[in-house]
Amino acid sequence: MKKMTKLSIFLVAVLAVFSTASFVSAQYYTGLCTDYSYQQCSGNYLYWYDSCGNQRNLIQYCQNGCSNGICADYNNYNYNNNYYSTCNDHAYRDCVGTAIYWYNSCSNQQDLYQNCADSNLTCQYGQCVSQKSNYSAHYQKACYGDNLYWYDSLGVINNVYQNCADSNSCTLDNCKSAKCSNVSMCDGSTCATGSADYIKYCGSTNCGNGTCEEKLGETESTCSSDCKKNTDNKIDNLSVSFFSKKNSTSLQWDKAVQLGQDETVYFLITLNNNSDVQVDNVIVSVNIPSEISYLGNLKIDDIALSGDIVSGINVGSVQAMGKKSITFEGKTQTFSIQEQKQAIASINSVEAVQSDSISISFDASQSSSASISSAPASGGFIDFIKRWFMWIIAGFILVCLFIAVFKRISSNV
Repeated sequence: MKKMTKLSIFLVAVLAVFSTASFVSAQYYTGLCTDYSYQQCSGNYLYWYDSCGNQRNLIQYCQNGCSNGICADYNNYNYNNNYYSTCNDHAYRDCVGTAIYWYNSCSNQQDLYQNCADSNLTCQYGQCVSQKSNYSAHYQKACYGDNLYWYDSLGVINNVYQNCADSNSCTLDNCKSAKCSNVSMCDGSTCATGSADYIKYCGSTNCGNGTCEEKLGETESTCSSDCKKNTDNKIDNLSVSFFSKKNSTSLQWDKAVQLGQDETVYFLITLNNNSDVQVDNVIVSVNIPSEISYLGNLKIDDIALSGDIVSGINVGSVQAMGKKSITFEGKTQTFSIQEQKQAIASINSVEAVQSDSISISFDASQSSSASISSAPASGGFIDFIKRWFMWIIAGFILVCLFIAVFKRISSNV
């Protein structure tokens, strides 16, 4: 009898265990999976899971790591969990039929947020949507951070579509325009020069030799050390000014000059560096009308320099906030025109071209002899005496007569 009693108790316990297991199994595996049942970590990402254990929407990426269903620094987030062992009110919203209710961080239902039926809408995932709307969990792909994610038809971020990080340490990995981008950087900025990946993936290029070799696939993005533009040496930091004059002794330089035949003209180019960065290897050239031949006498800051500025010369460096002056001469040939032309001075570099111009009027009726006769003579006083000699004598006689008459009148009085 005692043996039968013990056996009965054992059988009853076994049946109770199986009944409980069946109840639990029925609760989670009847096909009715409750959305947003609990939160769980997947790496450094925090996801919602339904009651059947299926991963659903991404909650957030945990920068400081994820454990026990929460981010390490997870606070004040819209889906905040029981981080401080307290249930925070209005942590998130979820649907109950066609109504949206607030839930606290312990998943306890709170007050009504909105009844979607009042607007002839239905409720899906805590939002009122059209009853004709067909929800799609994988509606479109878009970038989030440096990875590519699925977004649902409500615009909510879902699970990861593609991790953009590849196995090549020499690539710069990120996500742009809904696509993963993996750009090889063989300039030592990603993988160290000489490393295993560098030898494997960058051995076919000459990146680092100082020459941008586009035929080998070197660009500013793949080999910035060779192909990157020198932003510290921009030519647009320089300004150029061009002037001219006819009289070598004059201190006045002009933007316009009138020239006759067989006449010498003097040119001035000034370079001003308007930045606090030195500009190197500045090339200066001029384009002058064919009626003027280049005479030379080229000087930089009054120091003689060989070369032909018409074809271009390298004036070296212009210091930060510095200036350089370039002078040279030209002479008109025999011509029969009467028109106005331009002469242009330019500074060139890889990045840009800066230029300035002057106006030159050619008059065939004007000659160097005519211009000389019209100009003041070098022996000014002697020429003055010669020109006005007769008038000076006449004036002297008149003065003498006036004095004589004045004395006579005075004696009579």
